[in-house]
Amino acid sequence: MQRWFKRVDLYVFGLFALISVSCVVVFLLPANVQEFLKVRSDSWNLLSFWASMFVHSNFEHLLNNVTSFLFLGFIVFEMNRKSGREKEFLWSLIIAILVLPFIDNISFMLVAKFVIRQNVISCGLSTIVASLAGLIVPSLGIFLREPLQNERNTLCLLVSFMLLTASSIAIPYIGSGLYNLVVFVATFVFGVILIIYVGKISVKFAKQNQNARKTILAASITVYVYFVFIFALFPSKITMPDGSIVNIFSHYVGVFYGMITGIYTLKVFPRKRGQT
Repeated sequence: MQRWFKRVDLYVFGLFALISVSCVVVFLLPANVQEFLKVRSDSWNLLSFWASMFVHSNFEHLLNNVTSFLFLGFIVFEMNRKSGREKEFLWSLIIAILVLPFIDNISFMLVAKFVIRQNVISCGLSTIVASLAGLIVPSLGIFLREPLQNERNTLCLLVSFMLLTASSIAIPYIGSGLYNLVVFVATFVFGVILIIYVGKISVKFAKQNQNARKTILAASITVYVYFVFIFALFPSKITMPDGSIVNIFSHYVGVFYGMITGIYTLKVFPRKRGQT
């Protein structure tokens, strides 16, 4: 068993390195090649739908995405390693890298054509970064399984994070209309109610279990990191100093993709024996 865990560790770190190095290599390619690999709403190119995640508009864009990818990747992997879900994490990451760019870019193309109604260009690894941030939520559900005690409480934790994530995303847009204010209030209130409920259960369990205190402390630090990244992925000002615009649509897709698919790929609610 130890040998398998070491092999999985090697595969995960190798994949981290492969994605990071690929981004650097593509950044060093001629400008015309990089432009060809970017997603353009006026040109349906299946190669660019996937390869665009390796393209970055400038060095700062590259540095931010790669460091965020590695930082979040190691955090989420370490949580799943402690929960015995290394293999599931590896497959979650592989599936995201292979599938998510197509889901994101095809959706973005349709939004650009029928909603924004103008030509747009998109590139970067931030959708994968956002999916790793979203993957923190189901990973916490597994990591805190013992303090939460049962699947109902785990479900309450997952729902609370989905609601609080939605409210966090809505904060910069509260003043732009009644709808955004209602979304913020509703998601925030119900999210807080649920997180207080599961928090009391976890604290009560920790009072009777010394090891659970360390688990809850580690989870609390991870929650802090999670919301720091959520606010970074959805800034109040989406226009950068160089004139480029943050593609928050892709960040939406990535975060909620990670949350929802992670419930299945990480097996947060494993099937019981004999269940079909």
